[in-house]
Amino acid sequence: MIVGGTFDRFHRGHMLLLGLAAALGESVIVGVTSDKFAGSKPHRVEAFAERSEKVTGFLRSIGCRGFSVLKLDDYAGPAATLDEGSLLVTFNTLRNGLLINRIRVEKGLTPLEVLLAPLLEAEDSLPISSTRVRRGEVDEKGFLKR
Repeated sequence: MIVGGTFDRFHRGHMLLLGLAAALGESVIVGVTSDKFAGSKPHRVEAFAERSEKVTGFLRSIGCRGFSVLKLDDYAGPAATLDEGSLLVTFNTLRNGLLINRIRVEKGLTPLEVLLAPLLEAEDSLPISSTRVRRGEVDEKGFLKR
């Protein structure tokens, strides 16, 4: 199972995504965007070391054994060249998953299976996101900050 993201302001939505990846795949490859790649965002993002450690710590805490956390310098990472696997995406990253498969086909590789994970809703029924946590709208568990 392959999943990628920035994983900034690690929250319950990230936990759901990684937990699904661990449950669905014998092994899990997690791509975490590099500081340089994440630097293209219009806001400050936590350092790669901090974000990747949170991902690693969470996967260990749920007993996931066969995983690797890699640095992503682009949206495709190793998914563009792996022999096989499944790509776990959300509605927000589905477009990248489809682009990865287009790149694979252009290289003569078989497309990856693309699985769609749900977005976890916060207390107000809107998705939990790093942006909402950063803005102080919700906490990492999805509760409204009052």
